[in-house]
Amino acid sequence: MKVVRHGAVVLACVAIAAMATACSSKELDVPGKFCGAPLKKSTLSALLPDGDEVKTQQDGSAATEIVCSLNVAGSRVLNSTIRTLDGPLASEDWDTALSKYKNAKKREVSFPGAAVIGADGARITAKCQNAAPSDSLLFNIDLFGSQVENSEAGAAKLQKFLQDYVPAMTKQLDCTT
Repeated sequence: MKVVRHGAVVLACVAIAAMATACSSKELDVPGKFCGAPLKKSTLSALLPDGDEVKTQQDGSAATEIVCSLNVAGSRVLNSTIRTLDGPLASEDWDTALSKYKNAKKREVSFPGAAVIGADGARITAKCQNAAPSDSLLFNIDLFGSQVENSEAGAAKLQKFLQDYVPAMTKQLDCTT
């Protein structure tokens, strides 16, 4: 009888602990847009830590520079700076990106342009359609926080997000890739 009672107590404790955990963990409300561009929530959520509040902010105008940030629980997690380019990016700018980001390398992207993508950030040029051959947008992306995976898997998560974000943002800015 003691073993059955002890087993029942253990099961009750496990059930209470599971319910308390389920009640206390709040699912993050991932936005469907970042910087005004629609995104798949799954590509963005892969980059975010646990938290209870997501806030996005956009500064600047399309004519000069656009800076967008995403904060979770009061901490900056994602930053995007977008500028127009009237010519190719200098080779030293690509070299800076290769040394700045962890696990960074030149990577193939699904849109016309070039990219250096690492686990904690990226530098991308996206060529504009129906414009001069040299017209493109420059994206500088930075990830912050303990959720950043400084590995090839982390770089793959960021690249998946960028394959969604860059074409959506170029469309938003009338620079369809």
